[in-house]
Amino acid sequence: MLIAKHLPSAKDARIYMSVERTYLGYIKLSLYTLSLAVFLRKLEALANITQKIHVSVFLGTVAIVLSIVGTFLTIAGIITFYFDIKYIEGGIEVSPKEVTDPRIYMAAERTFLAWIRTSIALIVFGFVIEKFEFFLEQLEKVFNVSLKGDHKALASVGVFIIFIGLFTLILGAINFYRTIKQVDVGYYRTNTWLYKIYGAVIFFACSVLTLYVLRII
Repeated sequence: MLIAKHLPSAKDARIYMSVERTYLGYIKLSLYTLSLAVFLRKLEALANITQKIHVSVFLGTVAIVLSIVGTFLTIAGIITFYFDIKYIEGGIEVSPKEVTDPRIYMAAERTFLAWIRTSIALIVFGFVIEKFEFFLEQLEKVFNVSLKGDHKALASVGVFIIFIGLFTLILGAINFYRTIKQVDVGYYRTNTWLYKIYGAVIFFACSVLTLYVLRII
């Protein structure tokens, strides 16, 4: 957090984009953590099928811990982003010439790539969870057991995560287009409304995943 480090503040595009990438890093890590928690719940169901009770209990406990950590990371990322942007806004202005520097365009590309990496990772993880759920369904038939309460509490967690990944990609493209337009005219400010929307969606997604892991839904 910039405030905690008492760093000099300036309305520099590179600082804005650095804060944006840090925010995306928090979001990505929190979603990775929660997705892993969901996957462990799936493995727990597999352990139940094979009657590995101790393994099942261990996986369930780790999943709960990861879900709590993931939710905390989401909240921490949102709070950090808010205060960092507020801190930068109180800094000195920079000249338009500094904003149109080629390094700013490269920083914009790195930020866009951060969006893309987050999106691809979520989509891939969603597919893995979805396919593993199909695998569990086949095992149910083989072992003649029913675990509907364990791995079908949510209609399709995998598809849900995939949609979050696609939403991330769309917002990233919108943000990149807007960023380039601003840099072209020598003025840049973080698109806070877009990041607020994304933060709200991610918080909702994290809440749903956490409730799923905790077996509340």
